[in-house]
Amino acid sequence: MMGKNYFGPEGTVSADYINSEKNLRFSKWEKTFAIKPQKTISGKIVWLKTIYKRRRWMHIEPPQFPVNTFNKVEYAEWEDILNLKMKK
Repeated sequence: MMGKNYFGPEGTVSADYINSEKNLRFSKWEKTFAIKPQKTISGKIVWLKTIYKRRRWMHIEPPQFPVNTFNKVEYAEWEDILNLKMKK
């Protein structure tokens, strides 16, 4: 018989939750100035202009990877943020 912690949110297997988008957490977009070149989420490299940044991390990390492996800072221009909003 499976233990109570075997199932994640909505009755799914916990491994499904760890590898899903629901496990990702994001901070709010913050306006910043790119002094040195930064690669945006659309793949463009920008510098010397105003861009937005946010922090991304996993709520529950897969146990086979080192801690904070999937944590990163994402950069975007205003058009990139609009494209993300339109896809939802």
